[in-house]
Amino acid sequence: MRVVLSHVGIRNIGFDAFERLFAPGFDNLDSFIVPYGMVTLGGILKAKGHEVEYLDLRMVKGWDEVESFLRDFKPQVLGCGFQTPNREFAIDLCALARTLGIVTVVGGPHVSCVPADAEGIDAFDHVVVGEGDLVLPELLEAVGRGAKPPKMIRAEPVAEIESIPLPYLSPIYESLIKRKGCGFIVTSRGCPGRCKYCQPVQKTIYGPRVKLRSAENVIREMTHYQEAFGVRKFFIMDDMFIVNRKRVNEFCQIMQDRKLDMEYDISARVDYFDEDLAERLAATGCNLISFGFESGSNHKLQLMHKQTTREQNLAAGMIWKKFNRLLLANMLFAIPGETEEDLAEDYSFIDILRPTMVYFNRMVPFPGSAYFDELLAAGMLATTDFSKYEMNVVRSTPLVKNVDYAMVDRWEEKFNELRKKL
Repeated sequence: MRVVLSHVGIRNIGFDAFERLFAPGFDNLDSFIVPYGMVTLGGILKAKGHEVEYLDLRMVKGWDEVESFLRDFKPQVLGCGFQTPNREFAIDLCALARTLGIVTVVGGPHVSCVPADAEGIDAFDHVVVGEGDLVLPELLEAVGRGAKPPKMIRAEPVAEIESIPLPYLSPIYESLIKRKGCGFIVTSRGCPGRCKYCQPVQKTIYGPRVKLRSAENVIREMTHYQEAFGVRKFFIMDDMFIVNRKRVNEFCQIMQDRKLDMEYDISARVDYFDEDLAERLAATGCNLISFGFESGSNHKLQLMHKQTTREQNLAAGMIWKKFNRLLLANMLFAIPGETEEDLAEDYSFIDILRPTMVYFNRMVPFPGSAYFDELLAAGMLATTDFSKYEMNVVRSTPLVKNVDYAMVDRWEEKFNELRKKL
């Protein structure tokens, strides 16, 4: 079967944005990051004998070019996964595809967390709630034999991710990896955290436990990138790479035993981090750790259910700095219950830590998160128009009634001045 899988993540990026800085203050990584979930599904479908092409909206100039692509390739099925901020692009894409007689299938975080919303959208023929790895091939088989699967399909969580085939990158992403000299990898699904701005979204999608690929399996993919594309730099896209100490130790041991000349960046929680782990990571090529500190205020950390402290945040950051590697501090503003004192402590935390980089984000109560449910029940959401649920740095619409956005604005100016001094 001929299938198109599409990346629709262009909110605030726009069409024709691939590999360019699209706006001051945004992370340019979004303009060229490989959509790993999509290429993983592509690898699964290729292994089943399907003909797969990708349609990345960052790479086209507009809807006319999208229509030309679909008319030329003539897919029988179009699939896309999306987060809440990109809901409207998924709707428009699927509506266009259906005018051309193409069956549309959607999935991803928004669909899994708000299935009733997706079920009511006419442009979507089929809605996959949860992981699509096993369900999508079965759906294509049913469509191919002329059956009519239900619109709403609830997938059972994938038991293990070790046996999933390597992603199919296609020439467009292969050439990107060669140009950037960087491979993109996901080695786990899920996170043990209970943060209210994030959970239980991941548990809704992936199930209750964190699923891990083995260290050997991960090294095999990294070695494949190195041999096929000549890259030695990797961005490990897991929310929490260090969730399992035994696996991290095995990973580092393999790197050392085989004398693998590679660099890699990871994300981590401070309560899983210590000096012994830092030494192992630094010795095997870890170049950057992105810590989800989120705040330097214990009061604010408690509000978020972060289950960490200011003291743990400072300790973890200072440990990593000792190894002269890059330290990225993620900070979160616009939290319900946040005070002037909290923001002052956030400021002093960054001033003391002096990380290499800082991302200052505003909390968006995405559907499926504990914040969304709590604020909706309390009547504290300023809007439930999902088109307003834009990513982090966007300032156009206050989303929460009991957040002092004017106070956040004032402090953000101070943080921006501090960032220039780091």
